[in-house]
Amino acid sequence: MKVLLLGDASNYHRALATGLSGLGHDVTVASDGSRWMDTARDIDLSRRPGKLGGALLWLKLNTVLASDLRGYDVVQLVSPSFVQLRPQRLIKLLRRLKRDNGAVYLTALGTDSHLVHNLLGPRPALAYSEWHNEHGPSAWSATPAAERDQWLAPELADYTDEFYSIVDGAVTALYEYHRIAEVETPQLPIAYGGIPILIPDARLRQRDFAAPLTVMMPAHRGREAEKGADVLRELFMRLDSDLPGRLRLWQPENVPYSQFTSLLDRADIVVDQLYSYTPATTALLTMARGAVAVTGGEEDFYRFIGEPTLRPIINPDPRNIEDTYNNISRLLAEPSELARMAAQAPEFVARHNSADVVARRFEKFWLR
Repeated sequence: MKVLLLGDASNYHRALATGLSGLGHDVTVASDGSRWMDTARDIDLSRRPGKLGGALLWLKLNTVLASDLRGYDVVQLVSPSFVQLRPQRLIKLLRRLKRDNGAVYLTALGTDSHLVHNLLGPRPALAYSEWHNEHGPSAWSATPAAERDQWLAPELADYTDEFYSIVDGAVTALYEYHRIAEVETPQLPIAYGGIPILIPDARLRQRDFAAPLTVMMPAHRGREAEKGADVLRELFMRLDSDLPGRLRLWQPENVPYSQFTSLLDRADIVVDQLYSYTPATTALLTMARGAVAVTGGEEDFYRFIGEPTLRPIINPDPRNIEDTYNNISRLLAEPSELARMAAQAPEFVARHNSADVVARRFEKFWLR
């Protein structure tokens, strides 16, 4: 099949393209490279700042790139905001993509108006998230960084409703997005895809976890509170103080993707997300390299993917940070347990998230 992957986030579509190409599909990635991440793409959709940047991108899409965005059997859109344009222009582009191609699907891998509406509503599909906790909306959800009012404003909410009425279905990247899609768009065909990971070719570095541990705490600048990185950073700084000489903390920020993957090779433990149920891209890249990830690893997720035995993740609980502290403190005193988790991690990624495994799920959904 001829496939267009339109937009990208944390190299998702670029990695998926590799898996699909291995299955014999002709794949094109058109994106802005996830902005500062600068991920690889075949067609560049970067936008300059300001209103002029939007006008120039719109002009480019309607002239130079008009013929490059038609004639595909399948188009996968990275989100309802698949290009950096306002909703009134996105809807025109979406209709054109639908007219000029075969099926048009969503890759559900990020925030949209449906997700925010659900998680701030009276019956959220998840027990907790960055948007809410057991007491109601989270403190972060009320901050300007959350952009709650923009997500729920009629312009974007109405566009999102229309978007879901046009696309032919959705493939979800995480358990969380799948649960919300089941509730918010029950009429829409959906399938779980997972996050595609390119397995490193190099031999994995052996870690004994007995020496001082290199703990990498990468940050997406401006999104620390959203991901819970601020809370986890404080927790590990406390651990470092309470366990002198045991940890070597390291906090890189906004590292381009090509450099980021090489940095992961140097870490024993990578601290990723607090509010997730599941390992996302950074955690899975970590695990593929035989290191231990601190991120979502809830039993709901393991049941969802049908994984009965592998438990390679340190799962922090945002509802009880003190228990999380005690659990990690115990693990740091048990190098053999960390080594066991590290040994299981590459097997977990190969079984559930290698690019070819995820690509086959997409292919099965398209051909259903």
